[in-house]
Amino acid sequence: MTGRDRLLEMKQLSGMEEGMLQRRPETTIPDNSLEQFLENVDEIRHVLMTLNMDRETIRKEQEDSLASGCADQLKCRRVNEHGDQFIRQARVVRQRLREATEDLKNYPENTFGTGRARHEQVRALVASFETIMAKFSEDHTEYKNRAGLKVAAYLRKQNIEVTDDQIDYAIENGSLFTLTRNITMGTEQKKSLFDDVKNRATDIMIIEKQIQEVAELFEDLHSMIQHQGETIDRIETSVCNATEYAGRAERNVKEAVQLRRKSYKWKIIICILLLILVLFVLAMIKVLSPI
Repeated sequence: MTGRDRLLEMKQLSGMEEGMLQRRPETTIPDNSLEQFLENVDEIRHVLMTLNMDRETIRKEQEDSLASGCADQLKCRRVNEHGDQFIRQARVVRQRLREATEDLKNYPENTFGTGRARHEQVRALVASFETIMAKFSEDHTEYKNRAGLKVAAYLRKQNIEVTDDQIDYAIENGSLFTLTRNITMGTEQKKSLFDDVKNRATDIMIIEKQIQEVAELFEDLHSMIQHQGETIDRIETSVCNATEYAGRAERNVKEAVQLRRKSYKWKIIICILLLILVLFVLAMIKVLSPI
């Protein structure tokens, strides 16, 4: 399957475009049941599997690009476009996870029967997403470093010694031409070399942009999870407090019932004692009265 086929499949499987949440028709009706929740989890898991396969495809395309050199602009462009598409789909997944995490506040983990299952499912999805994005970032960082080495190798072939800092500075400031202006060779050869270096430098700049976007995704995801965790903790604390208050009230009622029973018991005992006392007094009066 080609890279473009994988891009088309990702769009079809996720059923969304960036910034929109166009789920498949059967999932457009709001439903907070466990069945609907599990269906949504399956959808997200399927998109995550596709996202991970796409990451592998991008990594292979990066290898092909490094092997062929950036004179093959088609391969470089395919890698960059594929990377942009990957990040757009990652944003869609992030939004789905945001919704799933937001919904957890209605199901405190330690109180509802299905609450724990929901939390575990969402945690597993978030962990899978973080793993995929971490690997994507690692692949891109390695690709960027190897592309930088390619630029240095191109220059050193012409006895131009440059440091990594010089290459980074030249790429960031668009001054790579200053590193190649003193190359003494035929015009076509020099143009070919410069095009190679320029295209690779452009490639590195795009990679850095994509790495930054992935870092922002991570930061946003962690912030979302932390905020939602604090919200859930507050809800669970309130529920626990309410449960504690209810338990305390129940104990108070039981104690009141026991005190009431004891009160009845003492009343009966007192009545019996009073009756005995009255009978005793009457008996004494009868005994002491003159015949």
